[in-house]
Amino acid sequence: MSDTTKILVISDVHGRLRDLRWVLQNETADALFFLGDGLYDLNAALQLRKTPVPYPIYRVAGNCDTGYEDPIEGLVPFGGLLFFYTHGHRYGVKMGYEQLAESAAARGADVALFGHTHMRALERGQGVTATVFNPGSLRDGGSYGVLEIQDGQCSFGWKRVPAF
Repeated sequence: MSDTTKILVISDVHGRLRDLRWVLQNETADALFFLGDGLYDLNAALQLRKTPVPYPIYRVAGNCDTGYEDPIEGLVPFGGLLFFYTHGHRYGVKMGYEQLAESAAARGADVALFGHTHMRALERGQGVTATVFNPGSLRDGGSYGVLEIQDGQCSFGWKRVPAF
């Protein structure tokens, strides 16, 4: 039996520090993708933790993250898949996902992770495009993504922060 890799995907916190802290305290994972619009919140949540998170955090700046030196996109492999991650505002994601999917596929990526729209989304890639996934927004609905990779196959899901 092979191991499963679990990845958390968070975007668009916009001040919901309490919800971000809940995810960081209560979810276990092998990695976290932070897709922008809340780098201030991420830095604050990490400073408030008593111990460092036990996994790498891959982070990008969103359109509201002015003054940060974080990149706007990145590539990283997990479980035999290549992930392209970005906030999404530079790929016109509010008008559709084609440009993002094609740009990710052009980089060799299997999956494109993005935020910006505050809406959950999953469109499976076909042919020359990558699968695109949006975790939704921690601010609008308390939504975040959970990906599980096993044997080179990725399952995509969403969870919500419980109401306090």
